[in-house]
Amino acid sequence: MKEGLLIRLLFVFFVLLFGTLQPQAATAVETSSTIDSSMTRFDIEQIPFVLKSEWQICRYSPPKTNHYDCRTSSVPDSIESAFPGLDGFVFYRVQFWITRKLEHQALGIYIPQVRDADKLYINGHLIGETGQFAPNFEKATLYQRRYPIPSSILKFDQSNELIIKVYNHARPGGLVMGAPVIDSVKNIYKQTATQESMLMIFIGMILLISAVQIFYYLAQPEHRENLLFAILCVFESIYLLTYSQAALDSGINLTSIFRINMLLFAILTVNFFLFVSSFFKQSIPWIIKGILTVILLLGIVSVTILPIDWIYYILHIIQLISVFILVPYYFYIFYRAKLQELPYASLMTKVLALYIFTVLIDFAIDQQWLPLFVTGIAGLLSPIFLITVFIAITFILIHKHWLYYRHATYDYLTNCLRRSSFEQRLAEEIHRIHRTGQSIVVALIDIDNFKQINDAHNHLVGDQVLQAVVNRTRASLRDFDLLGRYGGDEFIVAAEVSDKKDATQLLKRIHKNITSHAVIDKNNKAIEVSITIGAVVAEASDLVTALQMIEEADDILVSGKVKQKGHIHI
Repeated sequence: MKEGLLIRLLFVFFVLLFGTLQPQAATAVETSSTIDSSMTRFDIEQIPFVLKSEWQICRYSPPKTNHYDCRTSSVPDSIESAFPGLDGFVFYRVQFWITRKLEHQALGIYIPQVRDADKLYINGHLIGETGQFAPNFEKATLYQRRYPIPSSILKFDQSNELIIKVYNHARPGGLVMGAPVIDSVKNIYKQTATQESMLMIFIGMILLISAVQIFYYLAQPEHRENLLFAILCVFESIYLLTYSQAALDSGINLTSIFRINMLLFAILTVNFFLFVSSFFKQSIPWIIKGILTVILLLGIVSVTILPIDWIYYILHIIQLISVFILVPYYFYIFYRAKLQELPYASLMTKVLALYIFTVLIDFAIDQQWLPLFVTGIAGLLSPIFLITVFIAITFILIHKHWLYYRHATYDYLTNCLRRSSFEQRLAEEIHRIHRTGQSIVVALIDIDNFKQINDAHNHLVGDQVLQAVVNRTRASLRDFDLLGRYGGDEFIVAAEVSDKKDATQLLKRIHKNITSHAVIDKNNKAIEVSITIGAVVAEASDLVTALQMIEEADDILVSGKVKQKGHIHI
């Protein structure tokens, strides 16, 4: 369930507003009824100890009586494995013996996940609870449990009774993601703090990626995919936040957080599709627009008026639409993009396919279709895949932005500055020579009879001549001198010089380098090149603008071509 700002920002606001977690542990004593069935007993000599084996799982039979229907079930596993189709109240029961060598350790119980709400008792004492049972049901299915055990209630070198009461709602529930673990409180809190820190690091990285994409979108508003990806990152961050200890500790009703989680899932599904379509410049058919609208409306309904009993139907509908309609359509978009040879089509297809694979794995985990050990490995790799995908997409979009900037700044064929960029840089150079006291020369270079070269050969040969002129001009300049393409066969140079004589020497070198030997085309034909140069020199004391210098150099070039082609006019 990982797919696409206001809702997330409101969620974070309420997390900060409501403060810290309300105490979960209680000292009240609740004793269990005697059950005439044998139970597994765990002998705990060292910690951590995983309570993974056969447990007794019981329900009231008939409901609302003091009689129990108890069966043996392996843990971890769903309640439905013992009682098919059961929704409601059950309890797990097991005995454990613990060595006195652990008497001076602060012990606790860690449970990876419980669906949906639970209360945990040891020797009849309530140790902790997460969520609430009906009628004031609060769904706490998203969170891990960590319950410190008061040493005063443990019996060392004796049998202890552990009871976990569970209220399961609307789908396979109970101890489904892992068996309880008895360990030191220090280790439990260290482990959960590490997991929480990693989650917050992932969220921080995704938000940073979002900020970068917003920056690029503001620089290039026509690139809608940057904005859509930024929004996707923001919603993904808040979606991940709903799984955090911070959300559990916020004091917000857990069922409300679960509803928000469902809304975010719907938004991410729609947002991701819009991003993919925008990146590959694909129009969205009206039927797909209708499906996306339905998904969004289902998400809105799930967070507002829909009874909690119906929410999983919404989830299943969205998941089925994603798997059987949207995912195939994604690969259709990828196929079209590759046929059209769109930029980054191949690379982005692989990255997005990895993202879709991650989402499908999460879907399979949620439906408990995978073996538990695979689920554990996937649970570790899934966030790594997610952040890897988001970083990869970010690099692709940054590189795309950089190419856009470069093509807007530099001429694609000759790699010279475009005219507008040249004028901007020239203005900066003129401002600088006013401080240094140097002079600056601006020269326009025109290739004589260039049209005849194109006509006599072809435009590819003409392009080769243009590139040769640029390369030979650049060889005569310093790294910090400016070279731009002024027009079709005209180039413009700006260089800092000491005086007019120095400028003349520079232009002579350029002229000689370009005209001293012919350009050889791919068919080994020699093409003689002639150029005319018109130039103007400005001293530090001259109050001129970049545009004025270019216009004056242009006038000198036009006049010079009329008087005498193939020479330098300054």
